[in-house]
Amino acid sequence: MGSPSDMAGSALGHAHPALSSKRIAARLDWRGGVVWLRDADGAVLASGPVQRIERMPGGPAQVHLPDGWLFETDADLNGLPGARPDRWLSRLEAWHPRLAAVALICLLAAVALWRWGLDLLVALAMAVTPDAPVRAMDGGNMVMIDQVLAEQTQLDLDRQLQVLAIFDGLVRHAPPAPWGEYRLLFRDIPAMGPNAFAMPGGTIVITDQLIQQFEDDDVIAAVLGHEIAHVSERHVLAQLYRAGSIYLLVTLIAGDPGPVLQDFLREGNALLALSYSRGQEAEADRLGVATANAAGHDGAALAEFFDALLDEIGEDELGWLSSHPALADRAAQIRGMAGGTD
Repeated sequence: MGSPSDMAGSALGHAHPALSSKRIAARLDWRGGVVWLRDADGAVLASGPVQRIERMPGGPAQVHLPDGWLFETDADLNGLPGARPDRWLSRLEAWHPRLAAVALICLLAAVALWRWGLDLLVALAMAVTPDAPVRAMDGGNMVMIDQVLAEQTQLDLDRQLQVLAIFDGLVRHAPPAPWGEYRLLFRDIPAMGPNAFAMPGGTIVITDQLIQQFEDDDVIAAVLGHEIAHVSERHVLAQLYRAGSIYLLVTLIAGDPGPVLQDFLREGNALLALSYSRGQEAEADRLGVATANAAGHDGAALAEFFDALLDEIGEDELGWLSSHPALADRAAQIRGMAGGTD
């Protein structure tokens, strides 16, 4: 039997000139350590020693030749001499228990990024956020809310002015809005019931249903103080950025999540679907009570608001509020704050 250097053979395939996507029907012949690349007419395109041979599982073999020529074939190249650095790649692609370990490491990395990396991304984003885009979010959200959820207020002008006076008193004792100015809007939103919500730029919406159900100005002041605290402590934008970071993380891990989720997370219109963390809610309760007290109201009346919601709706039927801390617990904590200040 001859040595490998004496072996000869040939294979049909296609050739590509150096730095070109041109594809030429070709044949590769070899004898010993020399190869000849010929076109369909037999003309020699390249000759000399093989530079490198690559073959990925399931794909064609690629033979790198002098002058940058590349020959591709699905044929068996046994006996063709040349460096084959692809063998370690083939071994890596083959199933091995190490793949399970790699998958586990990737999963743990994703969990760590979800647990700690998102908060870092949110903090960095908020640190460099200018005022104008945040104020624009408020405007965009109000357009969406007015189109799909809210009607213009049905409150008479005198009652609106009374609530505005309460709000102005709270603002004078609250920290400044980080990205603009506080403003109060009245809307009729039966689907939301007695409630209020805040937007990152300082816009706060209070429903007709809340004002109609609670004639006690202390309750209204405490609820508005709570929402002002969500703005001043940047909770609203933090949640919005967190949703965007989750979208980015999902995209990095799973690829394109599709246009519906893409629009939902990318646009400010996702604001109403976001929920605050328990820590953020507790902080807003504490600061809201303090702001209401400073403005001359009884901040502990916020507990009455939670009691009424619990009696009317029930803890298990809160819908968009269901991810908040338990209302009974919050009411008890607020009364505890009031008791501690006596």
